[in-house]
Amino acid sequence: MGYINLELYHLINKLFIVLIDIFGAWLIFWVYTADSRNKTNQLFSLFTFSTLLWVNAGYFLTFSSKPESALFWARFAPSAVFVFLTFFYFFTVYFPREEKRYFFLEKIILVITFFLVVVTFFSDRIVQKIEFTTWGVNPIFTPSGKIIFYGIVIVVTFLIVTFLLKKYITLSRREKVRIQYLLIGLLIFVLMNLVFNVFLPLFQNSIKYWQFGNYSAIFLLGFTAYAIVKRELFGIRVVITAIFVALIAILLALDALVFTDILSLQLVKGLILILFLYFGYLMIKSVIREIEQRQEIEKLSKAKSEFISIASHQLRTPLTAIKGYISMILEGTYGKVNPKIRSPMKKVYESNERLIALVNNLLSISRIESGKMAFNPEETSIEDLISEVIDIFRIEAKKKKLYLRFEKPARPLPKVFVDREKMVDVLSNVVSNCIKYTLKGGVTIKAEEIKDKVNKIRVTISDTGEGMTEEELSKMFQSFSRGMAGTKLYTQGAGLGLYVARKYMEMHKGKIWAESEGKGKGSTFYIELPTK
Repeated sequence: MGYINLELYHLINKLFIVLIDIFGAWLIFWVYTADSRNKTNQLFSLFTFSTLLWVNAGYFLTFSSKPESALFWARFAPSAVFVFLTFFYFFTVYFPREEKRYFFLEKIILVITFFLVVVTFFSDRIVQKIEFTTWGVNPIFTPSGKIIFYGIVIVVTFLIVTFLLKKYITLSRREKVRIQYLLIGLLIFVLMNLVFNVFLPLFQNSIKYWQFGNYSAIFLLGFTAYAIVKRELFGIRVVITAIFVALIAILLALDALVFTDILSLQLVKGLILILFLYFGYLMIKSVIREIEQRQEIEKLSKAKSEFISIASHQLRTPLTAIKGYISMILEGTYGKVNPKIRSPMKKVYESNERLIALVNNLLSISRIESGKMAFNPEETSIEDLISEVIDIFRIEAKKKKLYLRFEKPARPLPKVFVDREKMVDVLSNVVSNCIKYTLKGGVTIKAEEIKDKVNKIRVTISDTGEGMTEEELSKMFQSFSRGMAGTKLYTQGAGLGLYVARKYMEMHKGKIWAESEGKGKGSTFYIELPTK
């Protein structure tokens, strides 16, 4: 470094240490006053204070002018690191909530920390001496002291990260987001310290650039404090975007102020930095807006599902009562029914049945989307399920003078592990659609075993009906979607049956799709299930 740049380098470091101290003190105040009785908040305050001690010790060491004070800070800095690691460990025990504690291990950690601090600060067994260089003061570790210091730093950091990841598995979704914040700050901190405080000192035998590693502690403290205090956290995408912008901005600032001597170039690079910060701000703002919109949509979707669930429950009771009373009327429970009334009553009964089916589909969708749908799989024969469905629709097909046949396989198929009720619903929805939209001919069902990487059972349901276009096929299994044939031949449908069928197949880790050669050429539905 040139003379001017060295002075500027010292000035920038002084500015950094002042800002970090102010920011760190504010974090202690912010977190502690948020909940002073909480162990997590208390330990964060101690953890932050020990971090500031270490960072300041590194600064005073680097820029000391007297040998006595330089040696003092050279031994104080690694002692503060040991204290910092200890408080960090205890903090992770309680963050975001207290887990199982190992009291004997904790006592050992405290004893070892006390021993290391005493040996480091009051003897020359870790830091032997110091040397003055053109960039500042360099502490000289003993060979064993270097192994002890860097070994403990790496091992304890690894143990803390492992402990956090293990803890992460058992936490709730909200608590996992808090851990993610801490891990992001820790990742930045660890990477920068590994580069500037471990690898470069080990290979160059100098801590010339260690301030960059020390200053990165502010990322760890900032992200952790935010995760502790804030109830609602920004998405990780916002955090990563902000980190990306901040790191590039820091590099641009260092390039302009430290590594550039010519004033005109500094002005140009400063202008580039300002433009980058402006566009970076717009990018972060757009990401936040996108996340807020998605959260709003999720809230509306949840409200919609709750409304559908409540409305469906309220509708199902009177509809069931109507069905019962009409059925009794038609059966003559309340006396002989006039032939003129019987026909309209049958139409009311059929309309009521369609409403009940619609309400049941709406309830199913509500439960699926809210994750409350029960799933009770059992070992089942697919041939038995198909036969059951054929029995349900045999009379309906006969009324339309359509055939409904099942071409059974020559040998029994392997059993499948399915929820019987839901698979009957899937098959029924498909067969019902095939019958509704077929005017002549009929419906054929086949079942076969497909041997592949994953063995599966494939059920093929073909009709001789209206057929479908490519556009209709692409929307076939979406909610409230009906093709031209549906609106022309069966006007009462809501387009929910096949959507529910697709959702049920997803629950079974299976697939359902449809194919057609075009209008007037019929349709074929495929249902695939993994074998047991």
